[in-house]
Amino acid sequence: MSDLTTLIEKRCAYINEKADNIVRGMISRNVTTDTLATCDAPNWDRELHSAMYEIVKKLKELGIRTNYKINWGVTDWTFTVITD
Repeated sequence: MSDLTTLIEKRCAYINEKADNIVRGMISRNVTTDTLATCDAPNWDRELHSAMYEIVKKLKELGIRTNYKINWGVTDWTFTVITD
């Protein structure tokens, strides 16, 4: 297996894990809306920040609406379970 294939598989596993963590967190707290802040700065999780658009795509496939806004370089993500 090539190094590139290994990296792609690791990235996919990371995205699935983070999306699942968001869903499990919402279920465990029994909420239909949740938020998460990400930023591309040394004291933040840069990997999470760079993968968010792929994580959002996965969440949309699971029936979760996403929205975001950027304040002072921090991206505030909102996740809402679609009930309609």
